[in-house]
Amino acid sequence: MTTELPAPDLKDSTGRMRRIVLSLLIAGACSGIAYVIANALIKPETEAYKVRVTHDQMSAGTFVIWVALVVFALSLSAALAIQNALAKKKWRDNLVAKAKVV
Repeated sequence: MTTELPAPDLKDSTGRMRRIVLSLLIAGACSGIAYVIANALIKPETEAYKVRVTHDQMSAGTFVIWVALVVFALSLSAALAIQNALAKKKWRDNLVAKAKVV
């Protein structure tokens, strides 16, 4: 008696692609929100603020873009890690035999 088990979501390319696209959407939304918040706080159109990073000065507009990029990278990696952990947990739960009363 052989049973055909479905491919686990962790190894399945369609599940992986779904997780990557969802992570990109989440990261884009977080980055957009961070851009709006940083732009409202710093107000780069006034150019009154300068942020000291190195010996060169960074303009306020560049700082807002850097904040958005850092938030994008962090939220992308966090969303992908969480989704992969949930997929792995679901896959491990499917490996355990279900107890049935006969």
